[in-house]
Amino acid sequence: LITTQINLLEKLWQTAEANGVIKSIKEDKEWGELLDFLVNVAPRHEIDEENSLFPLVLDKLPHIGFQQDTTPMRFIHEQHEVMLIRSTALLRLWRQTLEKNEITDDEATQFLSGAKELTGILREHIRRENEVIYTTANDELLSPADRQQILESVRENHNKEVQTAFLAFDEPTYTLKGYSPVIVSGEREDAVSDTTIDSDDEEDSEEE
Repeated sequence: LITTQINLLEKLWQTAEANGVIKSIKEDKEWGELLDFLVNVAPRHEIDEENSLFPLVLDKLPHIGFQQDTTPMRFIHEQHEVMLIRSTALLRLWRQTLEKNEITDDEATQFLSGAKELTGILREHIRRENEVIYTTANDELLSPADRQQILESVRENHNKEVQTAFLAFDEPTYTLKGYSPVIVSGEREDAVSDTTIDSDDEEDSEEE
């Protein structure tokens, strides 16, 4: 799914480069769905990795002290943050262009270069993540019980998520840092108000 979105991103910026950024933004409706995916959907996958997969993999790998900047796990973690920053920047320029119905030459250049850069980052990220993390995890590290544990962890995290159905291309509703889902209640619990009513006053009101 993510690879499909990367291919779409590449197709869109190539069209924008050939026909003009303002024309592409106004006429290629796929920009909206793509940017929504990059800013609001893809980070959920990355959060699943960081909360459920990476800790289990790290526990099974021999390591001493803090991870160095060049270690694959830390590199991938930092790329998650970079991808979200780049995607959000594109979203802002896209939305601004639609609102103003115009874009400066500098902004158009920024939009194209940002889309091209993000395409490269995403492709390299998937390649490295698959080669270093997933291949090692699948072939050498994870037992069937480990896989089940990861699956249950992902399900639990998503069950605690509460989101509006109307994203409307706002700023990211969550980020890798400070992600805090709203838990409205437990299972089969009724909503309970913090406000109380004095029972005597209520009875007097009914008598009147």
